[in-house]
Amino acid sequence: MRWPFNRDPSTPTERPGAQHLQALLSSEPDRIYSAACAIAQLRDPAELDALSPWVERIERATAHIALGGALFANNHHLQFALRRLRFWRDRAGCLCALYPHYPFFDPRREATRGHVVIDAVGEAEDGWGEAHAVTCVDCATHWLATDREYHYPWWEWTVAGPTVAAEPAQGHRLGA
Repeated sequence: MRWPFNRDPSTPTERPGAQHLQALLSSEPDRIYSAACAIAQLRDPAELDALSPWVERIERATAHIALGGALFANNHHLQFALRRLRFWRDRAGCLCALYPHYPFFDPRREATRGHVVIDAVGEAEDGWGEAHAVTCVDCATHWLATDREYHYPWWEWTVAGPTVAAEPAQGHRLGA
């Protein structure tokens, strides 16, 4: 029996998002990290609806757990997952607005998943990396996603104006 003054609903075990929620509340760093990475990329409305009311409880449960990370703190994945859930809960806009806040949104993968359409591909304006002009399929926002690399690949996303429909010539530079 639940304490009658407990405001948190009981933890779901069978519903959408249940596995992620159980992992986040588990106190096990590896499970928390895996769930956070999955939620950071999550687009399923049913799972986002199920997980978003739990943001504060997840924050409390994970506040003092070291997630490690060598070059990139694994806590960043958790913080972004929580940001995504808040964004969804607050109905703050299209999920593409979060692209600039998490460096692991690969535009090719986003296109494969049906979230964006790649309008053009060319060399980045600064000559370092490939640039993808993309359009969000949900809200039609135009983005420029530039491949970057340090010790791991990452992508820099900036809002861009519409691009021409034709593929640019080889060596064409895309950018602001």
